[in-house]
Amino acid sequence: MVNARMRALLDTIYSLSGEVPLVEASVEEVDESVLQPGSLIIGSIRQVCLIRKISAGGAVLHVDTPAEEGRRLELELETGEHLDGTIVWCRGSELGLRFDQPIDVLPILARALVSQPGERRRMPRVEVFCPALLETAGRTELITVRDLAQGGAKIDTPFPLDQDARIVITPEGLRPIEGSVRWVRGTVAGISFQPELAWQEMIPWLRGRRNAPPADFHAPSPLPEVPQPTAQVPSEGAIQLSLPARVREGTRRWAIDVASLTTRAVEFDSFVPLRLGTLLWIVLPGLEGWPARIVSIDGYRFTCEFTQPLHPAVLERILSAATTQARAQA
Repeated sequence: MVNARMRALLDTIYSLSGEVPLVEASVEEVDESVLQPGSLIIGSIRQVCLIRKISAGGAVLHVDTPAEEGRRLELELETGEHLDGTIVWCRGSELGLRFDQPIDVLPILARALVSQPGERRRMPRVEVFCPALLETAGRTELITVRDLAQGGAKIDTPFPLDQDARIVITPEGLRPIEGSVRWVRGTVAGISFQPELAWQEMIPWLRGRRNAPPADFHAPSPLPEVPQPTAQVPSEGAIQLSLPARVREGTRRWAIDVASLTTRAVEFDSFVPLRLGTLLWIVLPGLEGWPARIVSIDGYRFTCEFTQPLHPAVLERILSAATTQARAQA
C-alpha cells in the first residue's frame, strides 16, 4: 500500500477540466487531508490505489506496482462508480488514466459528500481556473483562481503577495470572500478563508461553472504600456454603439445594452436597481466576465470603470464582433 507519509502530503483534487490531468510540482505546505482510495481492476486482479486528481477526462493515480502505457484497466471509486480507461503516461508510482467516456465530476462529489457524517461533511479541493477580483490594502487586480476548497484557494496574481496579508477575493459568480495569505511562491499564493465557505454554497457555484460556456480568459500578465484615456468615465474617446451584452452580480445575471465602451470604462442601460460602488462582471462578445465597478448613475444609465483596463486589441476584437453581428442582422 502507498505509505502513510504520502497520504499526509497530498489530498485529492477534483477538476472540471475535460483533459487527462498531469501532476504539477506542489507548492503548498503539508496538508492534513489524505488521498481518496480506489481500486484498479486488471482482468481478475484487484489492486488498491490512491487518487491524486480526477477530472472529466481522466485521473492521476498512485500505485505500488509498476504500470505500462497502453494498458487497459478499470478504476473503481469508493462511491461505487466503475470507470474504464487506458494508461496514457507513467512516472514513478504515478500514472495517468484516460477514461473511455468523459464523466460528470459533480455527481461524484455529491455522492462523496452524502457518504460523510453530516457534522463532518467536507468538500475537497476543486480545480476551476476562473477569473476573480483580488482586493488588498493598496490595490485591486484581476487574478486567476486555480482551485477552491471550503477552507481556501490557490491563486495566480500579477504581483507577489505579502505573507499573512488580509485580502478579499471575488471569484466570478460568487460573493466576496475574506481571507489571509497563508503561503507565497512567486506569483502563486495559498489563501486561507476566514470564515470558511459552506459546501452548500460551493456546489451550486461549481454547477454554474461547469455549465458556463468556455471563458475567453487568460492568466493575468503585465500589459504593455499603451496610451489610455485619463477619464474614469467613457465621455472622452468613447465609441458609441448599441451592443447586446450581459451583466453578472453574484448569482444574478441579466441582459443589457452597451451604449459606449473604452478600454477603461463601459456605459450601459439597465432597469435593475444598482448602487454606486457595486462590483459587476460585464460579459461582452468574446469576453466572458470582466470586472467593473459602478462609478456613476444617471436614471437608468450606469457607468462602470473596469478594475483592470481592456487591452486595445481586446477592445478592437469586441467592436469587430459587434460590427459583424450588426451586418448579419441588417
